[in-house]
Amino acid sequence: MVESVIGIRGKDFVLLAQDANTTKYGILNMKFDTNRLFKLSEHCAMLAAGEPGDVVQFSEYVGKNIQLYKMINGIELSPYACANFTRHEMATSLRSRNSFLANLVIGGYSTNERDSDRAQLYSIDYLGAMISGNVVAHGFCQFFALAIGDRLWKEDLTVDEALFMLQTIVNEMGKRMAAYPHCVFVRIIDAQGIRVLDNMYPEKIHVAKPSEVELQTSADMMDIHA
Repeated sequence: MVESVIGIRGKDFVLLAQDANTTKYGILNMKFDTNRLFKLSEHCAMLAAGEPGDVVQFSEYVGKNIQLYKMINGIELSPYACANFTRHEMATSLRSRNSFLANLVIGGYSTNERDSDRAQLYSIDYLGAMISGNVVAHGFCQFFALAIGDRLWKEDLTVDEALFMLQTIVNEMGKRMAAYPHCVFVRIIDAQGIRVLDNMYPEKIHVAKPSEVELQTSADMMDIHA
């Protein structure tokens, strides 16, 4: 998938990032301000990438059911509970005629003091497989994001270090991907809730112009016309 969704877990926060491009046929950019984030609760959100119709339908179904649970029981589900409910619904749909082609990243901050890890991050694919990770990604960006995250992530990761890691991933996407994102939306989830951070952009690539020697033809270099 050309769409890119990335999650980074820090010491007491989670960063969620997504490209803002809507691409057709993998080569045409249709939009540059696409929002792939769906709010599940005050301290939990989900990024979704895949078939546009499946993404919207499944994400809204999950989000509304989580809100309904809170209205009925007066309890806000933790990111762990949201991720398990979402995985169950994805696995159930897979065994029906209404399966969804959507890959998800769920991140949040648990308000339960009994949780040893307040910042929680999960990855769910369209087959209903779920993992908890420090750096997760879906789309072509995962070829770079997972490798860079494995090299730069550490246990007491700060916000500045996480943003530096994310910018490194975005720069690499701009260098390596033909259909690279022109803009990346960034959100942070911590004890204060879900907040929007400044957009990120891939660094510009500067290439030196060729010299006169490089412009010579093979015949010129062989000097057969002399």
